[in-house]
This record gives sequence, C-alpha cells and structure tokens, in this order.
Amino acid sequence: MRYQPLEPVSKDEAESRFASGDAQLTAETLISIALNYPDNAWVEKYISRFAAHQHPDVRRAAALSLGHLARIHGYVGDSALTAVQALIDDEDVSGAADDALEDVKMFTQRK
Repeated sequence: MRYQPLEPVSKDEAESRFASGDAQLTAETLISIALNYPDNAWVEKYISRFAAHQHPDVRRAAALSLGHLARIHGYVGDSALTAVQALIDDEDVSGAADDALEDVKMFTQRK
C-alpha cells in the first residue's frame, strides 16, 4: 500500500463518482471530501450511507472519513457517529472504526 495524495473534488464531481458504483473510486472520493469539503453535514450524509456499503474498502473509508472530520472540524454529527459505531463489530473494518472513534473522543467535545 502506498500513500497517494487525494486531490479536492467538487460536490458535483463527488456525487458523479459515487454514482459510478466503483468501490475504489468511492472510497477515495469519500476520504477526499472529508479532508477538503467544508460542509460537514454533506460529508456526514455520505459517511452514514457508505458505512453500510457491501465493499469493506468503502466501509473502511467511511470510518476513516469520520476520524478526519473530527480532527479537522472538532465536531461530528450523531448519524455519522452512529453509523461508524456500528462498524465496531465488522471484522473487516473494526480497526478503522475503533481508530475513528478514538479520534472523535480526542478531537471533539460531545454535547
């Protein structure tokens, strides 16, 4: 596995990529918008949606994206948090989910 920087994408481009059905492209785009898009609620909508995706790389990206939002913005919404909490029992992505939830604890002030 090699690190590759993810370029920012527009909202329209992200939605087009998500509609493609390509799991790898979806995972990369989800992480990109978490890192670059300022509208948490819009990003969290996709985190919640893709946390239940059939492909483990997409579920893993959803968890990783939640951690990025927590670190960058200091806040995550309840629906995205709940979606990633559900991944704790998913043996394919439980490590990523655990890491993301640790980021939420570390970087956010839950109300």
